[in-house]
Amino acid sequence: MLAVIPARAGSKGIPGKNLREVAGRSLVARSVAVARAARTVDAVIVSTDGDAIAGEAVAAGARVVRRPVDLAGDEASSESALLHALDAFTTEPDTGTPEVLVFLQATSPFTDPVDIDRAVERVLTGAADAVLAAAPSHAFL
Repeated sequence: MLAVIPARAGSKGIPGKNLREVAGRSLVARSVAVARAARTVDAVIVSTDGDAIAGEAVAAGARVVRRPVDLAGDEASSESALLHALDAFTTEPDTGTPEVLVFLQATSPFTDPVDIDRAVERVLTGAADAVLAAAPSHAFL
């Protein structure tokens, strides 16, 4: 199983948000640690266009896929980053297509590795084709 964490450098709402710290660890480092702690995850990739984010990801134990400019702007979708990272991963020697792709958001710092494992198991057993975690919000969007 492959976990991909898209973390672009150009956040306008909160500049540098993926490197912001929560309880002494950056959002990127927290997400990498959670993915690595999940027993169903074999590899962790951070997709980024930022040098500081890449350094933080490597220090936390993830591989880095450098996202091209056309996939790192405000209009770029998470899906495009995931597909780019998946393509880069599957073209590496000794890797194949992962059975499950886990999409983690660095901006969800309290993800539990057990929840990742449960979601992956639901997909592997055929109980679900996809699993999404969400929290209720009444914010005006």
